[in-house]
Amino acid sequence: ISSEPYSWGVGPTIGSTEWYNDTLDDNRNVRACYFDDEYVFGADGSFMNVLGDETWIEGWQGAEGCGTPIAPFDGSIPATFEYDEANSSLTLNGVGAYIGLPKVIEGAELLDPDPASRPESLTYVATLRDDGTLLVSISFGPGFWNFVLARAD
Repeated sequence: ISSEPYSWGVGPTIGSTEWYNDTLDDNRNVRACYFDDEYVFGADGSFMNVLGDETWIEGWQGAEGCGTPIAPFDGSIPATFEYDEANSSLTLNGVGAYIGLPKVIEGAELLDPDPASRPESLTYVATLRDDGTLLVSISFGPGFWNFVLARAD
């Protein structure tokens, strides 16, 4: 996730973070463990969530706050990705693979930690921006979760 303000959030349209975002509720400090998470896209089509010792855990995962990543959302299950530039789509294949927050799935927000409730794949709208960042969005029903990804140095 980009370290810039408004790098993630939710709003009524793709790219909007007006309903909730990383600048509210002291999220930049409270969720500091979230900002070092990495989404690794391999040249061979592999995808990995690299979360380190801590990431942001939500109530449906047992507690809310920084904590040890919970399977299957911990990067332990092999995953792949497919990017379709013509359709601006990015599909992750593999239970537990996600961008942004594991609760965000197509058309809903996941509130059940059971891996069986998790889809096998997720498709995001992915837009490469002029500044080199990638805007990744997914509809959850009433709006869109939006995440800005920046290349790690």
